[in-house]
Amino acid sequence: MGDVKLADIMQSGESGDVVVLGFPYDEGVARNGGRPGAHLGPEKFRAWLKRFGSLHNPEVETDLTSLKVSDAGDVPPGLSLEEAHTHLTGKVAVVLQAGGIPFVIGGGNDQSYPNARALIETRSGQQVGVINIDAHLDVRPLNSGQAHSGSPFRLLLEDSRFFADRFIEFAAQGSQCSREHANFVRQRNGRIVWLNEMQKMGPAASFDSALEELGSRCDALFVSFDLDSVAAAHAPGVSCPGVLGLSARDAMKIAETAGRHPVVFLFDLSEYNPLIEEERTGRLAAGLFYHFCLGVAARKEGRP
Repeated sequence: MGDVKLADIMQSGESGDVVVLGFPYDEGVARNGGRPGAHLGPEKFRAWLKRFGSLHNPEVETDLTSLKVSDAGDVPPGLSLEEAHTHLTGKVAVVLQAGGIPFVIGGGNDQSYPNARALIETRSGQQVGVINIDAHLDVRPLNSGQAHSGSPFRLLLEDSRFFADRFIEFAAQGSQCSREHANFVRQRNGRIVWLNEMQKMGPAASFDSALEELGSRCDALFVSFDLDSVAAAHAPGVSCPGVLGLSARDAMKIAETAGRHPVVFLFDLSEYNPLIEEERTGRLAAGLFYHFCLGVAARKEGRP
């Protein structure tokens, strides 16, 4: 198979073991005072995916030909953000109902509540858990009644169908989070794993512990990954880059661990902004998808 890449075996459609969905909208970032450009994230992600990720990985002895990986396209452009959110929830729900794991690439982080909503609605009567990997808590109030990239997890925690004690903020940085917002999460029985706390155990081990603890109490998990959780040295192409954060290696391991877990049924990736920086961050985004697929392949084969 030589230089065959994962992208070479991707099919078009909404069915598959892992299904890519694009959310090419950054109006939510603009509403939150951030820099535009993340609407180009899905397009550039697909371009970099074609150049990354051997189909047969000899280092971890994984053959990705065992997976059916599909691309369901994008939420169509030109909608209002509210219409786009509704459309996204519907597309994610279709993939979930077909038995696939949606991998949603944004776009702004405002996509995360519509994604969570799809999992909650398709898992009616079951316990759903959410881990937000992010430098920020993203529980800001709405802006004049409108959702934005800083509000998705406030909307989630205020959703009466979701039990907030099944929510973890992971890799948050106190220098980028207000006390008011931290108190909001805690008052609703959510948990915060701060960056410094995580680093004491080690990012991969800390994430694995959080995932196992939440997974033991839930039927389905959603892992949301904001690229600004990664240090700017590794991911400069985001709306709000930070000096501190996860390393690229940490991020890849976290994505693979999420893919391996038996009740992770949804993953999203937010805030890739090619207008700020395309290549380093684009390669990282493609790498996260590739390592998530390595994890799903191991899960499918029954390997721990």
